[in-house]
Amino acid sequence: MGQHRASDQVGVRFGLGSGVLFVLSGVIVAGRLPAAYGVGLLLLATLLLCVRLDVPHALGLGVAAWAFATGFAVNTLGVLTTAPPDLLRLGVFVLAAGLGNRLAAPS
Repeated sequence: MGQHRASDQVGVRFGLGSGVLFVLSGVIVAGRLPAAYGVGLLLLATLLLCVRLDVPHALGLGVAAWAFATGFAVNTLGVLTTAPPDLLRLGVFVLAAGLGNRLAAPS
């Protein structure tokens, strides 16, 4: 009988991924990274973190990553906006999450 780890559960991996994005957002703000670099870093992290998630959790993490990017890397103090560039960024984050999810899918 094999042992089960908590990280075998998709919900736990989603929570850990959200925590990583949260901490990374703090690092971006504290390091005063330019917005483009901060968004790029969060986008790359999203792509990698979604590899071991199912589709609904991956898309949810993509939306959460967009919120961190828009609220902290682009704007300040967690302010979310929905101007056209923000909505385009949302689409890019959701696509990156879906792509990350597909990287682990069997062919």
